Amino acid sequence: MSNLGLVAVSGIIGVGKTTLAGHLSRILNAPLICEEYGRNPFLPRQLAGDREAALASEVFFLMSRASQLARDTIHASPTVVCDYLFNKNRIFARMNLNEYQMSIYDELERQVEALIARPDLVVYLYDTTENCLQRIHQRGRDFERSITKPWLDRLQGAYEDLFRNWSSCPVLRIDCRNYDVRNESDVRNLLGQMIWLSACHTSEIDSIWK
Repeated sequence: MSNLGLVAVSGIIGVGKTTLAGHLSRILNAPLICEEYGRNPFLPRQLAGDREAALASEVFFLMSRASQLARDTIHASPTVVCDYLFNKNRIFARMNLNEYQMSIYDELERQVEALIARPDLVVYLYDTTENCLQRIHQRGRDFERSITKPWLDRLQGAYEDLFRNWSSCPVLRIDCRNYDVRNESDVRNLLGQMIWLSACHTSEIDSIWK
């Protein structure tokens, strides 16, 4: 199996990131990194609109992700699958923090950003916000009950803005209306696309240096 480096599965809440990441990790026999939602004590208050809890919640996620994606940890394996993209930090910070809180957050992010491994491939999952909201309701997490469609629409727009000018690594965009990330054959189809895209990108880099 190809060595893919750090694979980041990205997309809005409810789109199927953790499900796909788990399948990829199993098929590739690769370490899986999952976001530590359950360990964030400030998240329920933040999602309920508590502005005072927002900074603490975003800083918790920032430090957790920085620890999980430390270069030494990631580079120890030929392939690592992560169910989030580190760049989502700024998306959520900008949506949830006021100007003063953002200035504090910016300073902390600058300090940790240089220490983390960057993704070698991003799988960007896309679906309608209606479908994502339905999945969120079906899984019934208490801290997600306050999520609304307008909020998801804003989040979707922020992700689209992020990837519109993305140039750090290859991005495979997957429309989840056409793929079922729970289905083994669909996941293997996506994996084939990932390996092809990664190989093409590596060939392009090699040709630049030759």
